[in-house]
Amino acid sequence: MGFLDFFTGSTPQSKIDRIKRRLMDPYRQTHERYEAMDELTKLATAEALDAMLQRFTLRVNGPTVDEEEKQYCYEQIEKWGDAAVPSLEHFVATHDAVYFPLRALRDVAGDDAAVGALMKAIESADPGYHEGLERLREIVSNLRDFQHDRVRDALVGLLQSRNNEIRFYALDGLAAYPAEQVAEHFAARMLDPAESARVKAISYELAVDRELPLTAWAAALQSALPPTYRLDDRGVLVRVLS
Repeated sequence: MGFLDFFTGSTPQSKIDRIKRRLMDPYRQTHERYEAMDELTKLATAEALDAMLQRFTLRVNGPTVDEEEKQYCYEQIEKWGDAAVPSLEHFVATHDAVYFPLRALRDVAGDDAAVGALMKAIESADPGYHEGLERLREIVSNLRDFQHDRVRDALVGLLQSRNNEIRFYALDGLAAYPAEQVAEHFAARMLDPAESARVKAISYELAVDRELPLTAWAAALQSALPPTYRLDDRGVLVRVLS
């Protein structure tokens, strides 16, 4: 049994809101925000946890102070144990700044729950506008921390994104998977005449580093590769030394 195994009792929302205002005030002394986190932890309600999670959306002056406060907030949230899962899943699926909440969700509920929340986040992120693109970029960045079939499939899907940077991050994430599972997707980026130079560049470099087996696409690649790369006798991309 953890620090808190279920939420009990009730607290007036007005009290939680007062504490939250202190927590979310970037101009208060740091010890006041720590005290606010301690008070919310002691209240031990779902509403208190939702208020605590909002700390991750705030950035205060001084990167070290901000990071230390967020680390403390993460440690306090872990004390909720399984009772924190619904709030954490909702936050990850609907908010930016998911790094620490995702860590907490992964710690208390495991990889499947964390991946599930990220999948919902992808579905709700609209890359057609700036805020949605920023959110999708953060989601993809966090996806790269998982080795999971659903994550791999999601990254493959994101290779069809209209945004160059999303495709860039997706390839970077896919490079962590077994070579035989991802070689075709790297070859497709190399051979797509509409692909950007930046995405092609990372596809070449990651293919070299991971020694991806590209024999199946050798004929097409021979004429498509820039002069700084070639396929060796193994069908692996290598750099051409000048």
